[in-house]
Amino acid sequence: MLPVAGGLSWNIGRSDYATIHLILEMVAISISVMVVAIAWYGLARRRIRSANSLVACFAAVCVADLWHTVFYEGMPALFVEASANRAIYFWFVGRLFETLALLLLALGTRLRGHPLLWLLIGLAAVTAFSLVGFLNMDQLPPMFIPGEGVTSLKKAIEYGFFGANLAIASGLLLLSGREGAGVMRLFACSALLMALANFAFANYTMVTDLVNFAGHLLKIGAYCFVLAAALRSGIGEPYAQLAASKESLRSREEALRGLLEQLPLDIARLDSQCRYVYVNQAHAQTLRHPVQDLVGRHIDEVIPERNLDQAREQLALALSGQGSEYPIDFLTESGQQRFLHAKIVPDMLQGGQAHGALCIFVDVTDTENARALANESMREVVELKAALDAHAIVAVTDAKGVILRVNAKFCAISQYSREELVGSTHRIVNSGHHDPLFFRQMWQTISRGLVWNGEICNRARDGSLYWVHTTIVPLIGADGLPEQYIAIRADITQRVHAEQEAMRMALHDLLTGLPNRRFMHERLEQVLESSGRDPGQMALIILDLDNFKDVNDTLGHAAGDQLLKQVGNRLLQVAGDRHTVARIGGDEFVLLMQGLGTDATVAFEAAGQMAERIRLTLAGRYLLAGQDVMATASLGVVMVGRQAPAPEELMKQADLALYKSKAMGRNAVSFFAPALQAEMVARAEMVRDLRTACEQGQFALHYQAVVDRGRVIRGVEALLRWNHPERGRVPPGVFIPVAESHGLIVEIGRWVLEEACRQLAVWAEDPVKSHWSIAINVSARQLYEADFVARVEQVLAATGANPSHLRLEITESMLQEDLERTIGKMASLRLKGVRFSLDDFGTGYSSLSYLKRMPIDQLKIDRSFVSGVQNDRNDAAIVRTILSLAASLEVEVVAEGVEEEDQFAYLVQHGCQFFQGYLVARPVPAAEL
Repeated sequence: MLPVAGGLSWNIGRSDYATIHLILEMVAISISVMVVAIAWYGLARRRIRSANSLVACFAAVCVADLWHTVFYEGMPALFVEASANRAIYFWFVGRLFETLALLLLALGTRLRGHPLLWLLIGLAAVTAFSLVGFLNMDQLPPMFIPGEGVTSLKKAIEYGFFGANLAIASGLLLLSGREGAGVMRLFACSALLMALANFAFANYTMVTDLVNFAGHLLKIGAYCFVLAAALRSGIGEPYAQLAASKESLRSREEALRGLLEQLPLDIARLDSQCRYVYVNQAHAQTLRHPVQDLVGRHIDEVIPERNLDQAREQLALALSGQGSEYPIDFLTESGQQRFLHAKIVPDMLQGGQAHGALCIFVDVTDTENARALANESMREVVELKAALDAHAIVAVTDAKGVILRVNAKFCAISQYSREELVGSTHRIVNSGHHDPLFFRQMWQTISRGLVWNGEICNRARDGSLYWVHTTIVPLIGADGLPEQYIAIRADITQRVHAEQEAMRMALHDLLTGLPNRRFMHERLEQVLESSGRDPGQMALIILDLDNFKDVNDTLGHAAGDQLLKQVGNRLLQVAGDRHTVARIGGDEFVLLMQGLGTDATVAFEAAGQMAERIRLTLAGRYLLAGQDVMATASLGVVMVGRQAPAPEELMKQADLALYKSKAMGRNAVSFFAPALQAEMVARAEMVRDLRTACEQGQFALHYQAVVDRGRVIRGVEALLRWNHPERGRVPPGVFIPVAESHGLIVEIGRWVLEEACRQLAVWAEDPVKSHWSIAINVSARQLYEADFVARVEQVLAATGANPSHLRLEITESMLQEDLERTIGKMASLRLKGVRFSLDDFGTGYSSLSYLKRMPIDQLKIDRSFVSGVQNDRNDAAIVRTILSLAASLEVEVVAEGVEEEDQFAYLVQHGCQFFQGYLVARPVPAAEL
């Protein structure tokens, strides 16, 4: 009907398109009106945040779209002449308010006040814009030029709206993940379609373009999504909530009915005619009728004759608005007597008039039977009293606690005569073990007529303490108040002593007899809790024995236990009675110093002196298993002031100081400082980042050339580089020591080995580089691995690298431990063709005896000697000696750190074959060699 011809232009006149445009805009305006209506009547009443935004903005959109339609080119003149520019102006006004509405939604802005207020504000705002369009249109720049299309200004504005709507759509999609997901996604779709409409209206040439038509359809689609969101919030969600409420009510009714059926009570509900409206299963069984037979029946048809008059009387009271309670007894079918306690309350209407009664019956058969038994039991009390006197400690007092009677066992355990006890109070046996609050709480209980149970420590006449489990039973008088108290006690002294011994064992170390970790933790909690009242300084000293494992391994655990006992004794001698010493596990001990005064400096000095005394006292000889053994200890000290952290944090801080002492070489004292904790945190972060670097492949190898005297490259040394995503290039001297101390150097070393071998395989195809060797550094941890040789062979085989071009660099310090095994591994790899270099030669503890035994192919002179060959006679002499030694051993020599021509010339003059340093080459990636 409207075929497309000639690109995106339709074969249709402007007047026909004006009709189509009118229809499209009327649809859009209708949708806007519906949005305003739903926002007013649906969203505003539910106090939904978007209500006023939609009312104000879409009311303005309605008016702007109306003016856009009326003044569209081809429409008859109304107030002023219709034109494309005037229609475009009102188009922009409509887009402004529509974009504003979506922006307010994305920002979560709530416009407070009545919807009418915001409707008026929206209409006032659009009226202001309308006046500009009516009166000052000729002062505004043109937006459309016939035959040429939209101007650059219009395009800029449309693209501005395009970007704004895309941003709003993104924001709304982000909000959809948190709240109102469905509604926010609908608003986001509206913003997205509006952005596409803006894009379309920025690129049409004629008003009859298909692009123009598509833009209007996209706008209508955007309005439809806003309408859908408003419908969902204002109508869909309330109906869903109503359905959920009905379902919840039904579930509650079912739950209540189920509860009533499960209660161990008889429940019935009667109307004003005394007919059953509801009966639970328990009451139906009592009445011996099915539930369905009882509902609707009159009580006269159901209740037995002997109980009917009483029931009528009580129901009459309930229907008059009064509640009542009364007892019922009846015979069951088996002839047993049952007792019920009935409670009848009126079932009131809102007006306060009873329209029925609610009856609750409690089966008190057991209670009544118990009461009958109680009467019989009273007869037995007299008989039991004699037995009680024979086996329990009994006293009877008056209401004030004055002793009236005691039995013989009370006299025996207290060592007081009957005459001394009668007439006095229990203060005569008060041990002072319990505080006054204990007895006040006891008297508060028994004076209310309640039985009190508890354990009391008393003092006998000779001063000895004994424990009794006490039950105090008040005897209530006619006035409802206690007249007398009977105290029945059992001697539990032996049990209490056993419990105290068990507690002592739980809080003390079985080996040394010192308090244990649990005791120290509780002690720290106590002193920290009281630190607010006591401003005195304290100190916590933690220590452990250096190389204690060696004692266990060489002399046995019995000797280790002896050492721990002797250490505990020495600590007690040094600490005295003022301070608390504890063994918290293994070879770790803790000393808590208190009462160091309020001066922090004096307290610090006292703690330091005590720590040093402990270190000196423990550093000495111990006789263990008939042998003299030397032992030392490392100590960490943390000062404890008024603002002390929790016990766990204090122990952690003391541990950090202890670790510092260990790092200083042991047998040392270190104080905790915040910088120490920061250092440990930074180190932990470095370890975490190193693990991430291994997983994510953040490492790279750079290669520094090794040249001969003619400065021709003969090989390279592979140098590890770490490009941290946040810190940038991390120096090897910073991260390699951390990797070594935490075992990560092994994994890193494996990667370096594999990467270097892969590079050798690549260079094997290059005629210039095929003869180059690559030297890599091997860590001590890596070398000492049991499968080190097998792993190197496996990597060589997997990569196809020439073993004779791989050079492994070790340091002199690695030769100090298990030399024979090290030489064996080197010899195995040497047979495969792998070459070895001794790195940093001259800086360690070299021994010619093992140097000549090792399969070394090359010595590397440390840069510290090379840098001083021109101006330090000692450095020059060392370099000449190394070169002479290498010549004697027939091994190559590489001088590291060659940075000046004078150094190069000196080394050449004295027979050095190979050179490495910034003078000849800097480390670079493989691609730059």
